Amino acid sequence: MSAVIAFGVLYGEAREGFFPDSLLAHLGACARAMGCDARMVRVYYDGQDPERDAEVGRRFRRWLEARGVQVLVLDRVIHPEVVRDWAAGAPGRCCVHVSRGESFDPVEGVDYVIGAAPGLLRRGATRRAPSLSRLARAFEAWLQAWRSGEDPGAVAGVARVEGAALRTGAPLPEDDGVRAPFDALVAQEVISLDAPPRTSRRTLFGNVGCPYAADPLERPFFAGVTLPADGSIARLGCAFCDLGGDYERRADAEVIAEVADQAAFWSERDPSVEEFVLSDQHAVRYLAPLLRAAAARGVRPMRWLFAARVDTFVRELQRVRAAVAAAEEVGQSVELYLSGYEAFSDDVLERFNKGVTVAEQLVAVEAMRSLAREHPGHFAYARARGHSLILWDPWTRPEELAESVSVMRSAGLGEMFHAVGRNRLRLYRDLPLFHAAARDGALRDRWEDGDEGAGERKGYNPEHPWRFLDGRSRVAYELALWLRETLGEATELSQLAAVAAYARSLSAGELDGAVARAQQGVLALREALTSLEGPRVAPRRGASVAAAVLRFAGACNNACGGCSNRDAWLPDDQASLEHRLEAARSTGSRAVAFAGREPTLHPGFLGLVRRARGADGRAVAVVSNGRRFVYGAFARSAVAAGLRSASIKVFGAEASIGDAVASAQGAHAQSMAGLAELRAAGLTALELRAMVYGAALPTLAGVADLARSAGVSQMQVEAALDTVGLARSAEAAEAIGALSRRCAALDVALEVSPLHAGTLPVERVPLAARRS
Repeated sequence: MSAVIAFGVLYGEAREGFFPDSLLAHLGACARAMGCDARMVRVYYDGQDPERDAEVGRRFRRWLEARGVQVLVLDRVIHPEVVRDWAAGAPGRCCVHVSRGESFDPVEGVDYVIGAAPGLLRRGATRRAPSLSRLARAFEAWLQAWRSGEDPGAVAGVARVEGAALRTGAPLPEDDGVRAPFDALVAQEVISLDAPPRTSRRTLFGNVGCPYAADPLERPFFAGVTLPADGSIARLGCAFCDLGGDYERRADAEVIAEVADQAAFWSERDPSVEEFVLSDQHAVRYLAPLLRAAAARGVRPMRWLFAARVDTFVRELQRVRAAVAAAEEVGQSVELYLSGYEAFSDDVLERFNKGVTVAEQLVAVEAMRSLAREHPGHFAYARARGHSLILWDPWTRPEELAESVSVMRSAGLGEMFHAVGRNRLRLYRDLPLFHAAARDGALRDRWEDGDEGAGERKGYNPEHPWRFLDGRSRVAYELALWLRETLGEATELSQLAAVAAYARSLSAGELDGAVARAQQGVLALREALTSLEGPRVAPRRGASVAAAVLRFAGACNNACGGCSNRDAWLPDDQASLEHRLEAARSTGSRAVAFAGREPTLHPGFLGLVRRARGADGRAVAVVSNGRRFVYGAFARSAVAAGLRSASIKVFGAEASIGDAVASAQGAHAQSMAGLAELRAAGLTALELRAMVYGAALPTLAGVADLARSAGVSQMQVEAALDTVGLARSAEAAEAIGALSRRCAALDVALEVSPLHAGTLPVERVPLAARRS
């Protein structure tokens, strides 16, 4: 009877992600070729609810039991209690962890680790990263030893887990041996509580390691750090990464043939595949000929995702351009999906031994955006949002967090990242930063109450517990996670800005209870807004209509510190705006709202209004600071072009406050004068859009008087946490209540935006009167 071997790909949440399931699929094919009953399963944990995670674990164990699995092979071990309990359920069961160099610590329930002893580079100093072929040979040798009753722990490159330690033998062989045509298990079973995510990516394996090889111990931050000399440390390169300093460059022709073979396999065998993830930190050097070779092998059109450091991208831009040209030539597309930014603070980049500065990062981003504009459909850099950030580590200070968030917002970098505030450093014994944390007393035997790290939830191997050395950062981290779960991720950069400002303001004596105080204020503010969303007698609801939003992301003549419209960059050229406008009109909405930065400053504004109105006479609205409408001729031209309603932003009842928020003397007066010019031009669907700022809270109710004196009978209120300030959220709730009462007294209609929307465009605008 053949041995039953399961190959499990475990996910910490129900997202496809970028974990290379192709590795286990290939090893499964190796086991099948050796006569085993090889099966593959994808297991999606919930990542939010412990009870749901426990149910996934029970289903996974029942799956293993029902299929009579004898050996379980994993490339990442999360929720190890499931593996431990299954292995203990019957004699002879075995769990094998296969590592391509990823950091890990020994886990109870795992018996062997393949790839744990990859050996050192010829020049020493750092360990090698194991290649696909070396791992496959070691796995086949392990399987042969296990089946024949020999000692699997004696196989080169295999380590036996003994408690919290590894007993390693000979390292993996340095040569890759004779390569056979690529094969893999294609069919996969799935365990998930809900409908599983659609899988469309496969990983292709090229060269291993990373060419960046700076020694972190040469940095002042690492003074006094001593690293073990047993060959276990990924010493060179980024101090948190297991890949640095060991790039094993083979002949391009050899790598291209091998990767094209893998691509042809998946293209032919798996029709669900739409994207290839190139597992090679310097794939750009051979990407152009690879695309042509893949086309020659009959690979259908795919999106090829490649990784590159930001400095590499700029330095190798000509090679990138050649790859884009090749993609256009053979009907493929390429995307830079992974550049390790980690932070936008030079202090943090120095600590991580990144070898780049914030200024260099921003130069690279501009180069990416330029290339994407030149080659739409064939080059992208933000579609997958796979670029990495590490905003939290043991040494994080709120000032560093504030700096990173400020740079991200000013450069519109929110377009490039997923789950900004959740990304946090994972520490393992094979990383230089682990030993720096030990030097500074940041390591712990177990996580602090309320903390559990980030590895398991994101699907990584369990990491070593650590603590924040700055107590303010622990407060900031807890609040960042809570706000994201409470308000969602659409306004995450605004949330993080508020968190950083709040944490910076705390003294040591204010840390206790700081999280709870902020949470209470936020909930009060949310309730104050939510209570005004439903039916009510007073103040009366405003007249509004749903609208499709055309977002402008270019210039603005205000400089408001809390503008979320700049958080995610968009191209603002005429062609891009026209494309987005057609998409807005195609929704069938009876109105189109121009919103974002300051739409009226775009040189094509009037033409876009005419285009939005169209032959079918759609209502066109604008959310604007109103300052350009102070020029009467422009206001009249806008109305003549088809503008039918306007929501004019104000930042308080008093000019001094409005001008201070806008960082522009006279801005408030211009806004009100612009509103008057629109009225004079015949526009009747007008409202004041009150943006709630902490400085304006004492006089917020006066905005109702401002509206009435301007002849406007409707208001809209928007609040964002960074504009209000976490410490003043409860006060803001009271101020909104006072504003509501004042609106009722003056018979000014009041609409509100939900707190989770912040100052982002809300898809309702003042109702336009019918006009011919």
